[in-house]
Amino acid sequence: MTDPLAAGLLHDIVSELEGDLNERVDEEAQLILIREFALEPGTIEFHGRTLSCLVRSLSRHGASLDLISAGVIPDHFTLALPLEGVSYSCRLLWRRAMEIGVSFQ
Repeated sequence: MTDPLAAGLLHDIVSELEGDLNERVDEEAQLILIREFALEPGTIEFHGRTLSCLVRSLSRHGASLDLISAGVIPDHFTLALPLEGVSYSCRLLWRRAMEIGVSFQ
């Protein structure tokens, strides 16, 4: 037989965690939806390395980038946009074979 108090506490904890997770997924999905089509060159910088990329879409919150190999990109790096003269500290959100999605920090 299950203790009703323990069952209630467990239910509350699970509900709170699900709410936090759903909120996080919704925020990241919204970031992707509000990005504008860009197609401009960029440079990914990490650990003393630089890789060229193409900025596919861009918003004030993040970007999607095309590159030769997404597998070598770390979870945190700098994205430089020479045409705009700006750099962003980035966090990797998702990765495909030749494309990544990032949020700006």
